[in-house]
Amino acid sequence: MLPLLLLVAAVIGWALWTGRIIWAQLPPILLALAGAFLAVRGQWVLGLGALGAGVTWYRGLTWRLFGTRSSQSEAYSLVKARSMLGVSANDDADRIRARHRLLIAENHPDRGGSQQRASELNHARDVLLKDLETKSQL
Repeated sequence: MLPLLLLVAAVIGWALWTGRIIWAQLPPILLALAGAFLAVRGQWVLGLGALGAGVTWYRGLTWRLFGTRSSQSEAYSLVKARSMLGVSANDDADRIRARHRLLIAENHPDRGGSQQRASELNHARDVLLKDLETKSQL
C-alpha cells in the first residue's frame, strides 16, 4: 500500500510542478482519492459518496477557473499560439515577449516580412499573455 501512496504523491507533485493542476484543484482531487480508497476497502457508501463529491467539486471548480465549458477553439488557439512563438506552457511572460521580439524582428514588414505574419505573431503574443494574466488572477 505504501508504494501506491508514494506513486500517487509523486504523480500529484509532478502535476503541480508542471502546472497541469493548480493548488486550488488539490482538495477535490484528494477527496476523490480518499473516496476511492474507502470504496476499495469495503466502505462503499462513504467511499462512493466522497468520490462523487470530489469529482463534482473538481468539475465545478474547473468550470469556474477555466470558463464554463471552455471551448476547444480556445484550447486550440493557445496551442497554436505557443507553436507559432515556439514557447511552452510553462514559459513566463518575459520569455513570451522575448520570443515575440525575436520573431517579429525577422518577420516585420519593414524588413521584408509580410503584414499578415506580423499580425499573426502579435495575436499569438496577446493570446498567451492574456492566458497568463487570467491564470495569475486565480
